[in-house]
Amino acid sequence: MFEIRSARESDALALAEISERTFVDTFAKDNRAEDIAEYVSKTFGYEKQLAEIRDPKRVISIAWEKSRPAGFFHLYVGTPDPVVQGPHPIELLRLYVSAEWHGKGLGPTLMNECISEAKAAGFKTLWLGVWEKNFRAQAFYQKFGFSNCGTHIFHLGKDAQTDFILSRSL
Repeated sequence: MFEIRSARESDALALAEISERTFVDTFAKDNRAEDIAEYVSKTFGYEKQLAEIRDPKRVISIAWEKSRPAGFFHLYVGTPDPVVQGPHPIELLRLYVSAEWHGKGLGPTLMNECISEAKAAGFKTLWLGVWEKNFRAQAFYQKFGFSNCGTHIFHLGKDAQTDFILSRSL
């Protein structure tokens, strides 16, 4: 049903569109419009997505349903949050699934692919930040063996929010 493949430069516009749409669908109802708009404009534009696709410290894979992106994951090799204690960590920066595909198995498919990619690259710990009020995502990550190891502040526009830091061994 889905083709999952590494993002290409030619996918930057599609990645920007699905990123913005999914983020807004998920968070707009619980946040101020100006904070959402500021974050989206800084994070999900075409140029930003193109630069991230080109960045060798990032692994971005997109699930395609015919010619439409249905979801994606984005791994990032950077300095882990100080509360992450596992060896050789990689961050799951984003795992987004379009609303029309919720509950249809795409999220678990992307997570399994993400875990496989991280393991294949030799990483031993997978970590992420998730908003303290995003209960659906927290339950999803718990099903995949993530546990809470701390918190950090995430700035959504001018709003300082608390994210839980979750990690799991690979």
